[in-house]
Amino acid sequence: MKVDTGRLPVEQFEFGTSDPALAESVTKEMYGECRQNGGSAEEFTFGIRRTSAGGMSLDHLVHTMDTSADCGVLDDLMFVFLTGGSLSVTSRDLEARLTVGDTALYPAGVPIRISWDRLRAEILSVPVPAAERAAAEYGDGDGPVRFVGTLPVSPAMDRFWRSTVGFVTHQLETPDSPLSAPLVQAQTLNLLGAAAVRVFPNTTMTADYLPGPGQVSPAAVRRAAEFIEAHADRPLTSADIAAAASASPQALQAAFVRHHDTTPLEYLRRVRLERAHRDLQITDPTTGATVASIATRWGFSKPATFAEHYHDVYGQPPGHTLRA
Repeated sequence: MKVDTGRLPVEQFEFGTSDPALAESVTKEMYGECRQNGGSAEEFTFGIRRTSAGGMSLDHLVHTMDTSADCGVLDDLMFVFLTGGSLSVTSRDLEARLTVGDTALYPAGVPIRISWDRLRAEILSVPVPAAERAAAEYGDGDGPVRFVGTLPVSPAMDRFWRSTVGFVTHQLETPDSPLSAPLVQAQTLNLLGAAAVRVFPNTTMTADYLPGPGQVSPAAVRRAAEFIEAHADRPLTSADIAAAASASPQALQAAFVRHHDTTPLEYLRRVRLERAHRDLQITDPTTGATVASIATRWGFSKPATFAEHYHDVYGQPPGHTLRA
């Protein structure tokens, strides 16, 4: 078989503006249709620098406005590393809240709602077929691979993913990038696909990572609750919690209802509400802290919804607690 030795383009794009409308237009062009609702436009900064080769791309993104957006399904797998600000994503049973230093995957084919404030992030996009080829080679799952969680399965795998992406980033952004060679580009895509399938929860892990529905022991429920308590400040999904308990999401949910009369994600919301309540009690309002900033810190992106939940539990508006 003859190998194509021609060169492929490694393309670069850079853009910046202080015009929110222009920034929205550019983000729609690059990430797909999203209905955005922004806050104050004072001292707004938007900047993006993209390097792409074949189907993969790496973006360095800055967007300083407090914004929420309802987005359609993504065509590619998007891996986000947050370097500044905050970012939250919700979709169906997925709930992810990133703080600086967090890594997360946002799967393709799933409509999402995104909220962010003073966002600075590195976003790596990888074509879905790269993961599908890796899943087919491993042969662990039935049918197309589907990602069911946003966080790496362990701290060790998180470190492995970051080192892999660091290597690819260096190759992608170095002058006269070796990724212009078709064979190197194909191998790099295969590397990213294989790493993604091993690092982020997905259906190829069913046999040894996500057990099928069945009885969940009280000890497993306790492990899940302890995991939630210890990681309430991290972006978590039902799959992440189930993995910590060595149970399937369906079985763990049924067990949580039996033992705690609630679901794992609702338990997580209660824990975060307790943490927000504690912060409201101990924070000095003269430092400039607000109810909205504390609520956002604990994953409540809508102040009105947070105030409603807070009042139901604590019998007063959160502002009263802060001022007291």
